[in-house]
This record gives sequence, structure tokens and C-alpha cells, in this order.
Amino acid sequence: MEIDPKKLKVLLTEEEILEKAKEIGKQITEYYKNIDDEIIAVCALKGSVHFFSDLVKHIDHDMKYYFVRVSSYHGGTSSTGKITVNSWTNEPLEGKHILIVEDIVDTGNTIRFLINEIKKQNPASIKLTSLLIKNAHDHGIDVDFPGFEIDNYFVIGYGLDYDEKYRNLPFIGYVE
Repeated sequence: MEIDPKKLKVLLTEEEILEKAKEIGKQITEYYKNIDDEIIAVCALKGSVHFFSDLVKHIDHDMKYYFVRVSSYHGGTSSTGKITVNSWTNEPLEGKHILIVEDIVDTGNTIRFLINEIKKQNPASIKLTSLLIKNAHDHGIDVDFPGFEIDNYFVIGYGLDYDEKYRNLPFIGYVE
């Protein structure tokens, strides 16, 4: 399916997204200010990479970056419900402060899986930030540093894709 550019509507502008990344970065800095240990920032690829890059610029704390690729979407616009792990960190996470950076929490299946896998390694803490939260009351996921709550749109841009396309849009849009 190709997306008709005439039907693409802007949900969040680049400026709104960048301002939110700055705001969340300040909240995270404040939260970790009394913790001497570094933060392990885990970017959930591929969709979170733009948000991750903009967010970490505004976190004033020692950190390391890890990248994992976990998905419940395999083409199309709806979750398959089956979690696929395409890449994972081999670094030990025991006793570490983990900050998971997600692009969107939708059904909650992917992030729930990711959190459970990290918990198995006995980290000191796990915190979650997500740029977008959809169906916030349905999935039961507590996003510690939330971005924008959105309606039930299928969104693209700013890292989010449809069949691996449209990630490079500088805004988040939806098809009307």
C-alpha cells in the first residue's frame, strides 16, 4: 500500500516533538540526579531512533547506549501479537539503572516483553519513556516519562513506519 500524500495529516510537528524530547530529558535528569551510577539507555529499534537521539541530548547524566530490536509488527498496520527479537544486548544489566526509550506504546505487548526480559537480569531499576502512548487505559503499561497520548491513529514519520517506509518524515502524521 502506498500512502497518498494528499491524505496525510500532521499530528505532531517537528517542533512539538523536539520540545517534548527536551521536557522529558529534563524530567529524567531530575529523577536521576541523586543516583551516582550511570544510566543504561536502551533504544527500542527501529522506530525509536529519532526520539532517542533527540532525547539523550537533554539528559544531563552519565549514560551508556544499548540498542535492541524487538517487534510485534511484521508489515501492515496491526500488531501480530507475536514478539520477534532481532537483536539484543549481550551486556550484563544486573544492578544497572535501565531507561527504556520507546517510540510508541500501543497494545503494550512489545514493551511488556522487553521489560520482562530485562527484569530477568536483575537491574537496579527500570524506567520507561515513550514518545507516544496510544490506548493508555487499555494496555496497563505505566510510562514513567510519557510523551504524547494519542487517539487510535496509525501513525508514521519521525522513525515510525508503514512497511519500512516513511520513517524519515520530520513529523508524525496519520492518514485521514
